[in-house]
Formats: sequence, C-alpha cells, structure tokens
Amino acid sequence: MAGNLFIDTNILVYANNSLSPFSTAARIKLNEAVTNYENLWVSRQVFREFAAIVSREMLAAGNLDFVKLGSVILQFERDFLVAEDSQMVTNKWLLLLGETKSAGKQVHDTNIVATMLVHGIDAILTHNVADFQRFAHLITIVPMV
Repeated sequence: MAGNLFIDTNILVYANNSLSPFSTAARIKLNEAVTNYENLWVSRQVFREFAAIVSREMLAAGNLDFVKLGSVILQFERDFLVAEDSQMVTNKWLLLLGETKSAGKQVHDTNIVATMLVHGIDAILTHNVADFQRFAHLITIVPMV
C-alpha cells in the first residue's frame, strides 16, 4: 500500500455531481485511492474551492442550499485527513512561488503543493494534471483519467 495521497478539489466536485461527465471516473479513482493509499488528505483550501464551485452551480440551478453544502464539506472533514495551513506552509509557498514563477491562479496550486510538502504528502490525485506539471520534480501526479 502506498503512503499519502492529496485529493484535489476537482475530484471531489466531480465525484459529488452525478450530472458531471467525469462523475464516474472520479468515484472510481477515489475508491481505488481508498484501497491503494494509506492516507487520503485534503486541506481547508480544498473546502473553500469546493464551496465556491458548488455554490456557483447551485445558484445557477436555482437551488442554493447552504445546509447541504456545509453537510458535504463536514463529511469530507470526517472522511479525509486535513492538512492544516501554518506558517511553515506559508514559508514553503513563498519559496515555491519564486522557484516556479507561479502567478495568477497558479498561486492556489502552489499553495496546495506547499501544504503537501510540509505534511509529507507525496502524491496528488487530480484531473488538472497540467496545473501541477511544474511541480513534477517534487510530487507524483496521479491523473484521474
């Protein structure tokens, strides 16, 4: 069994949206991860990103339900280990920003990698493989498909 795997936001969004064309693939990969990895991790940044995406989708569909959204996020907190942000994460993030020349939206992915490195998480499950390629020398990227 492999060690630690970080679950990227897009995996949770797809797995929790049965209307998504990626829903089945995300659920299969999550089930494989439970079997193949010792620990599955997320961060509070993932919770915020999930809430931003899902609440936008709920609003567009006319069924904004904060109780349901909160319930799903609290379930994630029970199902996964949570890699907390800290001064060490911030320091690593600032170093990585300069090393990788990350800017704009890339700073969010850089923070995920900094969080992973500080917490000893060496792999990430994501559908956005290209977003993490610049970190391939530091982490293993596990593609959803």
